Amino acid sequence: MPVVEWVVKVGYAVETRDAYLGSVREIFEGPPQSAQGIFVSSEPYMRVVDRGQPDLYIPFEEIVDVSAVKQAVYLKRSVNEINALGWTRDPRRPGAAPVPYFPNRQSAPAAKPDANGGVPPRPLVESGAWSPGEAAPRSEPGKRIRIGDRFKPGDPIPVPGQYMCTVCRFRKHSRQFLEENPDGRFPPAHHPGALWELEDLRP
Repeated sequence: MPVVEWVVKVGYAVETRDAYLGSVREIFEGPPQSAQGIFVSSEPYMRVVDRGQPDLYIPFEEIVDVSAVKQAVYLKRSVNEINALGWTRDPRRPGAAPVPYFPNRQSAPAAKPDANGGVPPRPLVESGAWSPGEAAPRSEPGKRIRIGDRFKPGDPIPVPGQYMCTVCRFRKHSRQFLEENPDGRFPPAHHPGALWELEDLRP
C-alpha cells in the first residue's frame, strides 16, 4: 500500500510526467500479494481509459500527487515506461498478455510570449477560480510564496508542490525535480523563455 492514502475518483484526468493518459473509469483492489509467504495485502488500481488507446491498469503506488481542485492524478513515471511496466495487463487476469501501448503525446498548444518576454496568464477555470497574474489570490500557509508565483530556471525550489511550464503547461512535482536535481534548484527551462509556475493542488 502507498504511504499516502490518495483519494482518486472516477472521472479524474491522469497524467504522466510528460503526457495525458486519459480518465479514470474504474477503481478496484488488485489480487492479494504475499510478502515472503507471511503477509497478504492487495494494491488498489485505477483503470484509465482514452479513446484509441488500450485500457491502462495503474497501481496507486505510481501516484505522486492528486489534485481535487483540478480533478487530476499525477504519476511519477514517463509515458515511455508504460510498456515496460505492463500497465496494459489487467492484474485480475494474470494469464493475459499485455497489449502494446503506442504513446500519443497530448499537450496544450504553446503560448506566444508577449512583447516583454512574459507569458500571458491563463483564463479562469470553469469554477471561476483564480487566474495567475502579478498578484496571486492567497498565500501558502506560513510562507511568503503565493500560488501562481513564477520562478526562473536555477532558482531554489521554495516549497513542495506542483510546478508548471508557463509556455506549454507541462507539469512536474517538486519531488520529481529533486530526484533529478539534488541541489534543490529548478532545472533548465522546458521551453525557451519559460518559467516554472507554482500551481494550487490543495483541496
